Amino acid sequence: MEKKNAVKLFLQTFFGNSEDPRFSFIEQISRFENMNKKQLLFSEGDQGNEFYFLASGRIKLFRSTIDGKEAIIRFIGPGEYFAEILLQLKGRYPVSAVAIEPSELLAIDATRILNHIEQHPDIAMHFIGALSQRIKYLLGMIEQLTLADIRQRFLNYLQVLRDKSPTKRVELPAAKGEIALLLGTTPETFSRLLKKLANEEIIEVEGRTITLCEQANEKKLTDS
Repeated sequence: MEKKNAVKLFLQTFFGNSEDPRFSFIEQISRFENMNKKQLLFSEGDQGNEFYFLASGRIKLFRSTIDGKEAIIRFIGPGEYFAEILLQLKGRYPVSAVAIEPSELLAIDATRILNHIEQHPDIAMHFIGALSQRIKYLLGMIEQLTLADIRQRFLNYLQVLRDKSPTKRVELPAAKGEIALLLGTTPETFSRLLKKLANEEIIEVEGRTITLCEQANEKKLTDS
């Protein structure tokens, strides 16, 4: 993908118009970056002045716990932006980011976009909407981790993925071991859960692809 196409994809995602007149401005304040699988983009606590828009690939956001373990915060897919919280912080990334597959992204100058927002208050609504969705997601994850058992956490997460899919088939955004970490459980427990749900004919599992079963069983998914 060329940079100009990534800029157009950003404009379409953020402003709803790939031909938005801000094309030249976004192109000037951004750089295009290719990442290899397992390449680290930034580490928790690093100083920086860029937030990112993912044009293709997949990114994992995570933090390190006190005992050195990894706590996965979120998986970023194409068409999503991340690290925009940098606009509210003093130039330090609150999480680490690593590519979990080859990826292409735009790195956008946070200071210049913030100045642009201050000069054009209407644009602030787009950022407020984005931050609201991110807060809603994080609150949902906190609720899942504190109130629900692993079965319900996974069914809730599967519902989120299904909402983004036009079919009954959804693709896990990362390896099953990574999904287990995201849900706050062990790979072994998650593997047993997948087998149990498959035996109950709620889902079918083929690699990272999850197929939801018939309508009666879909009701189990939403009502569980």
